[in-house]
Amino acid sequence: MRTSLIAAILCAIAAGAASAETITATGTLQMKDAYGTEKGWGRTLVLPRAGKVVRVMDATYGFSIVDAEGETVADFLLPQQAVGFELAAGSYSLKPYVCAKHRHHHVEVTVEY
Repeated sequence: MRTSLIAAILCAIAAGAASAETITATGTLQMKDAYGTEKGWGRTLVLPRAGKVVRVMDATYGFSIVDAEGETVADFLLPQQAVGFELAAGSYSLKPYVCAKHRHHHVEVTVEY
């Protein structure tokens, strides 16, 4: 009896952990100094409920997370600083920082919710 109760609790915990979903967003920025222009593109992060950053790729010089109203909600100089950062439900875009020498940078962020 006790063994089956423990097994049932463990199954319930495992089912809850397995139900978490992830979404990955990207952001790229390319600066063209000769023309004084810049081009940015990427895949928007749309969270149906609150989530937490679980992975960051690239973003060598850091990046910002910007909400749908254009307000910066977080700045990170080191990509690994973002891991564990919690976001409310909503829509966000990623803006990588670009260094003076290399004028094209990319960031990829995965959030679990």
